[in-house]
Amino acid sequence: MSLQRGRAFADDDETQIDRSIFSDPVLYRQEIGRVFARSWLFLAHESQFHKPGDFHSTYMGTDPVIVVRQKDGSYKVLLNSCRHRGMRVCRYDSGNAKAFTCSYHGWAYATDGSLLSVPDETAAYGEGLDHSAWGLATAPRVETYKGLIFATWDPEIPPLVEYLGDFTYYLDVLVDPDEEGCSVATGVHRWRMQGNWKLAAEQFAGDMYHAASTHLSAFIAEAPHSKGIRPPERGFQAGVDGGHGLGGYAAYPYWQSQGFSPEVEDWMGAFWERAAQRLGRARTTDAVFIHGTCFPNLSLLFNRWHLRVWHPKGPDSMEVHSWSLLPNSAPPAVRRALLLDYQRHFSASGTWEQDDSEQWNYSTNSNDGFITAKLPLHYGMGAGRGPNKGFPEFPGTVDTVYSEINQRGFYRRWSELMAVPHPAEPTTGEAPVTGSAKAVIA
Repeated sequence: MSLQRGRAFADDDETQIDRSIFSDPVLYRQEIGRVFARSWLFLAHESQFHKPGDFHSTYMGTDPVIVVRQKDGSYKVLLNSCRHRGMRVCRYDSGNAKAFTCSYHGWAYATDGSLLSVPDETAAYGEGLDHSAWGLATAPRVETYKGLIFATWDPEIPPLVEYLGDFTYYLDVLVDPDEEGCSVATGVHRWRMQGNWKLAAEQFAGDMYHAASTHLSAFIAEAPHSKGIRPPERGFQAGVDGGHGLGGYAAYPYWQSQGFSPEVEDWMGAFWERAAQRLGRARTTDAVFIHGTCFPNLSLLFNRWHLRVWHPKGPDSMEVHSWSLLPNSAPPAVRRALLLDYQRHFSASGTWEQDDSEQWNYSTNSNDGFITAKLPLHYGMGAGRGPNKGFPEFPGTVDTVYSEINQRGFYRRWSELMAVPHPAEPTTGEAPVTGSAKAVIA
């Protein structure tokens, strides 16, 4: 595979992956512009904001940003970088602000990003500083979907709903299951781990295959209440255009194998019956969604009631931001049980989380050796197999539980974006680059 081609696949059948995409620093720098600057990126949930000036700090790709609620209830996404020397103007994770003031030289910005004041401006600049030209950079597009706030640096990208496409059919099960909606239960958990972000995103998109091996010790420890040490095998993987994917099991009442109290189990059973009346039985009781990824880096665990973002921090490092998103109709006992279940399994210290992070670390760090770099990785599970007809109502391409159809779809979309240089890329000699950063920000 040639780096200039920007393909993940090492073969025309799309069943082998070139290892360089997980370790090559040139590809990493390219994907920040070609993938992250050209995609809708999830930033926060609307339940984190209650009044004007409420803000949440996060990232778009590698760029630090601030999501701020405006007086009219809309949201702006500001690049968290002072226009004078680049210092972050906000160093808090969340809060409320009337303005953002740089601690370095005191430049102050309104919550819409406009430049408010500059210390000793007349003495320093006379009348020569145009405030309208030196506000914080802002993302040109911000849109929401049922409480989820997304933004993009690409002014030409299709609307968010079009970008999500058929994935909304599945996403609604987590974010809009009943008439009362969902909200973030606690603050955002953040931690760093070693490994390439794509390995995490592709696993959540479509990897049931790893569970029995990676999480075997957890299965054994939980066997007294999990009714066996292996997950079900009758289920599906569903790949959706745009690189999105998810998987789950058939008619699997997961809440009966989590060690919940009878009170919680009864409430969960009744909840999903209500959800079935709203969304239909096909995606609520006849099947249970487990994992999913919205391309490029938003992942979901439906049965753990949480979503997370994999922020790239280099080819071999990522920062995880994780939200517990619980139904507003859940009583306190259910909320406590679901939060504890999440904490035990997928918080920074969760048993399953540590299992996964160990694999991503060593998978990434094993790919840049002299010999290993020349050997492609096998992504052919389920290739050429006919569609899974057991779930006829599901949009997208559906296969069985053991399939890498979603991983192939993820890397197909990654390859499409990587094949075209971003206009703001510096010229490297490998391809002509035109335009400037003005094409990225407004």
